[in-house]
Amino acid sequence: MSIKKNAAFVVDGAKMECTMGDISSNLKVSQQFVYKTNGKRVATMFDMVPGPNFFPPVGTFGTCKPYKALPPPASLCTPIPVGPWMRPFMKHKVQGKPVIKTNACLMCARGGGKISFKNSGQ
Repeated sequence: MSIKKNAAFVVDGAKMECTMGDISSNLKVSQQFVYKTNGKRVATMFDMVPGPNFFPPVGTFGTCKPYKALPPPASLCTPIPVGPWMRPFMKHKVQGKPVIKTNACLMCARGGGKISFKNSGQ
């Protein structure tokens, strides 16, 4: 498991990818509306819900590799997070919630994929 050095804070609009999907998606920050960097809301470890945070909520990452033989909508890569973002930045909290940096990841129970960031959104 590699950790990116100098990982940046993740903000609204950060590009995400899933190892079991075939397209990327953008994060929508919904857990806090106060703290911003470069004019964009900073993500916390709880910005991980399909719908409010992952858009579109169905087929967020395109086609899910383990289910690609099934017809849609069964084949759509719709994340089912196992928990909040892993590796939160505990030294900085917004409204009591740890923020996340680009080295954070999220495991998906549906296809066994790992969701990570392609960029911070900054």
